[in-house]
Amino acid sequence: MAVAQVPRNFKLLAELEKGEKGMGAGACSYGLEDPEDIYMTHWRGTIWGPPHGNHENRIYELKMECGLDYPREPPTIFFVSQINLPGVNTTDGKVDKNSVAILRDWTRIASELAKNPRPKEDPLSLETALISIRKYMEEHKKLPQPPEGTRFAMYK
Repeated sequence: MAVAQVPRNFKLLAELEKGEKGMGAGACSYGLEDPEDIYMTHWRGTIWGPPHGNHENRIYELKMECGLDYPREPPTIFFVSQINLPGVNTTDGKVDKNSVAILRDWTRIASELAKNPRPKEDPLSLETALISIRKYMEEHKKLPQPPEGTRFAMYK
């Protein structure tokens, strides 16, 4: 039995409401880059660095772009804050979707969800992407990092 999919804008409105009300994970936050963006394409996110490593006590800023095929396709994510992390482009901060599990498996999970009823918590969202990136950062917490507060050149 096929399940009706939630239209892109309805899903993004629900994510915006959750992000604005601070109902998500405490270590991440997100919202629209421009409140006038009626297509809800450009988002900003923040990740508080995981403890017990070189990310501790740092706040990382990210840009997220939800294309027309979101949520069937993952968002494109860029670090604005400079970071030394495998799978993050050293020029523009773009996160390689193959390095973070949820981004790598996004299309497969979306396909499975289209065939089966949705679980209570949606596993595909901007919040889950940010949480997964934070977990990935924890795996690489001992890597030396650029000075705090530095940004990739294109965001200066």
